[in-house]
Amino acid sequence: MPNDLSIIASSSDAGGIAARKGFRIQDHVAARLALEMIHDSTILQLECETGDDIVLRRISEGQSVIEYVQVKTTEADTKWSIKELQARTDKKVGSSVCEKSLLCDKHGEIAWFRFVSTRAVISSLEPFRRPRSKRRNYTALAPLINSFSNKYKTTISKSGRTLAYWAKNMLWEVEGEEDALISRNINALLKLSGGQGVNPSYEAMEKIYFELAQKVRTMGDKPSVDADEKIWTRQECLKWWSAQIDDIRKANIATVKVYQISGIPEFFSEICSMDEDTIRRALYAFDVEFDGDIWRRDELVDHLLDWLPEIALSPQTLANFSHLAARRLPGEALKAWEQRGSTDIPQLIASLMLHAILRLHFGAEPIACRIFFSVKGAMRSSSAHIVQLPEGEEVWLGRSRLVNASSHEAVVAEVLAELRTALTRDVLKEERDIIIQLREPRHLRNDKLDAILSNTGKTSELLKILRLPFLVAYDSATLSAGFETGYLTKLKVEVENEYGRIKALLGEELDSVRISLFLVPIECADTLADEFETKLRK
Repeated sequence: MPNDLSIIASSSDAGGIAARKGFRIQDHVAARLALEMIHDSTILQLECETGDDIVLRRISEGQSVIEYVQVKTTEADTKWSIKELQARTDKKVGSSVCEKSLLCDKHGEIAWFRFVSTRAVISSLEPFRRPRSKRRNYTALAPLINSFSNKYKTTISKSGRTLAYWAKNMLWEVEGEEDALISRNINALLKLSGGQGVNPSYEAMEKIYFELAQKVRTMGDKPSVDADEKIWTRQECLKWWSAQIDDIRKANIATVKVYQISGIPEFFSEICSMDEDTIRRALYAFDVEFDGDIWRRDELVDHLLDWLPEIALSPQTLANFSHLAARRLPGEALKAWEQRGSTDIPQLIASLMLHAILRLHFGAEPIACRIFFSVKGAMRSSSAHIVQLPEGEEVWLGRSRLVNASSHEAVVAEVLAELRTALTRDVLKEERDIIIQLREPRHLRNDKLDAILSNTGKTSELLKILRLPFLVAYDSATLSAGFETGYLTKLKVEVENEYGRIKALLGEELDSVRISLFLVPIECADTLADEFETKLRK
């Protein structure tokens, strides 16, 4: 795919802006494809009136694909036929419907074609309506391809494709009446919002839908010189949708349940981040900050205690309280935690830090905040969160430690040794089986993990969506020296050095899995642990 995603958008106004005046079906088709983009992570962006009526850029099996979409609203009493598709205007080369569609293919990438019509098609065109995902060994398409391959053999796109290629890659959809299409789109929005745990009224969603339809209509009306305004990337579309969901939640008078949160301020500030995707490593470093010249230890303790119910209480318990009310249950949470054995305060603090950061900075939802399991007689623990990224969901199986200066290197080495055995099939199966027992999908956003997180799921598939976050909260030489104006610069150097040190220790055994290192510098780990326990047991 070209690096400049606006190449097509700036090259043409396709059917022409003036010709669009009064077009309605096309706007609703574009809105439907925007909804398809929200759901389908393989679609990278939507364009209106660029290289065709609508253009989709996507990734298919690792390759770049441009899909050219034409909306056919011509009125006639007959169904679409091969003859109508192949008919030229005044015998002019390239003037037939099929040729015009093929000739949109100018940029070299794999090209797909799609027609969306208000009229039905005759039986000989029905194979075009079969979904692409169901065409393997589908022999009924061959005669249709032949009928186009034998026609206009000299018509070749700038990318060197013929009508045979066009027919092989054509998808035809029949939408029917405008009102029915609008209703289907609104229902699709309601389904998407339901998957996010919000259920607005039909009227509220209708308002959002017409905002979406106006958005794509405006994109189509922009001239080609405004190329960027004719493009909507999936990331931008997801941001728009996330904003709509947030607005719905704020307007919803019902109590927010379980893991749905909004308006909760972030406590930690980011020192720096580093994503080394080629080696599957990432760094995220966070600062507690100073208030004046006082490190915010008391505020940190309060913030972590706010999250204790989420990692100690079951979703069923949390579902009986509003999110804020549930956070006022530290006594119940502590009781539930200590039923698992004596409380390791430093471990609990580190677990809460990782949980709070994943929830507020990554939008994660816990499957099971603490998983206790035995490997060769040794008790281990981890956390499990679902993180919904633009490219799809990931399962993050986390480890976390609070260490003082004397135990720092030994504890890190111990956890790294544990991680090296965490990817064996037996350990993965055990963690997965515990997640299956603890996971309660009805209390989570909809995801596509049911097949992987099942008793018959393959651990090899789990590995594909797995990330291992490892949080180290450690005694910081920079912070222990007290506040100074330039402390953040020193802190950034400190965490980058620590990241480099730990990264070098990971070893080849962990090359196949994504590991994200979370570093939280602490003024004094022992003092933090003492004050946390004192306030916890009040």
